[in-house]
Amino acid sequence: MGHEVRIKNVTMRFGNTTAVSNLDVHIKAGEFFSFLGPSGCGKTTLLKLISGFLDPTEGRIEINNQDMQGVGPNKRPTAMIFQNLALFPLMTVEENIAFGLEVRGVGKIQRRKKVEDLLDLVDLPHTRQKKVTSLSGGQKQRVAIARALAVEPSVLLLDEPLSALDLKLRKHMRVELRQIQQKTGVTFIYITHDQGEALTMSDRVGVISEGGRLEQVGRPTQIYNDPQTPFVASFVGENNIFQAKIIGQRNGRFLADTPMGTLECVAPAGFEPENFKPGQAATAFVRPETIRLVNGSGVQENQVECLVISQRFEGAFMTMELETKGDTIIHIRQSNNGHEPILKPGENTFISFGADNTLLLATPCDHQTKEPLCPN
Repeated sequence: MGHEVRIKNVTMRFGNTTAVSNLDVHIKAGEFFSFLGPSGCGKTTLLKLISGFLDPTEGRIEINNQDMQGVGPNKRPTAMIFQNLALFPLMTVEENIAFGLEVRGVGKIQRRKKVEDLLDLVDLPHTRQKKVTSLSGGQKQRVAIARALAVEPSVLLLDEPLSALDLKLRKHMRVELRQIQQKTGVTFIYITHDQGEALTMSDRVGVISEGGRLEQVGRPTQIYNDPQTPFVASFVGENNIFQAKIIGQRNGRFLADTPMGTLECVAPAGFEPENFKPGQAATAFVRPETIRLVNGSGVQENQVECLVISQRFEGAFMTMELETKGDTIIHIRQSNNGHEPILKPGENTFISFGADNTLLLATPCDHQTKEPLCPN
């Protein structure tokens, strides 16, 4: 079974560069936990710290309540799958999987039995004698997983292992990885910049911004539906972002002045009231899929008249670009269900979205670059 991992106020510096900044998180035993963030935000550095290839500048890492300071990679109950998989091309599938067991002195009969069990686990029972160079990309991924699990780690670290696969295979492998994790009970710590991977596979997700700052930890639904910072709101999923100023409250909602008029908004869960006073600069976020086209008689709180600029057909949905009378650009996403109205560029329409779908964050954010105007 998996072990818990505690990352306690860990900072990692390389000279004057901070790769991980005071990161503190508790990963539960047997959990599938993903760190999600843009390239260069310190995700791989974090995996190297957990695996023992690096020692933190400050803070400490505990695995199963044991401090890992000074414990080398070969002594930790971890295994790591690298982005390039690092399989041995001249070896067979069996030899690749058994390599770690042979190094540990496991007998030939035991090695063979272990390889057979792992090949059944990853659904590759008939590839034992094949060279890894003859396998498909998805099969190589599963061999790499089997090789890592052969040494019975309590924590498996995965460094964007699906990034080289095509979209269809990546989606298939997400399901495979999750099933393998649930069967084994091993703690999986997965890093990725692909939010689809993080949201679909994980029990919980930690979102990391530039400089290795942990912005938010929560279940995938919490991360998507209730972002706590402008970075999370803008990085995870798509959002329409509007500069705003708080002007008061009504019926338990906040009223915010925006370039398109006054909007009714909700604050994130656990917000601090002192940050939501009248006159406070803020940012409003509205997801494209929560906006509806209406004829001006909609029942939702926020309605805006717009001009259709363009539309893009994307199979399951249609994305439309609209412009308000205040010259604000809004994107909406309509389901291709045959019931939504189809408008042409140049036509006028009203859009409607609920106050519960209009998130107000007290941190100002540039609505064009989507970057916070003050530190996270």
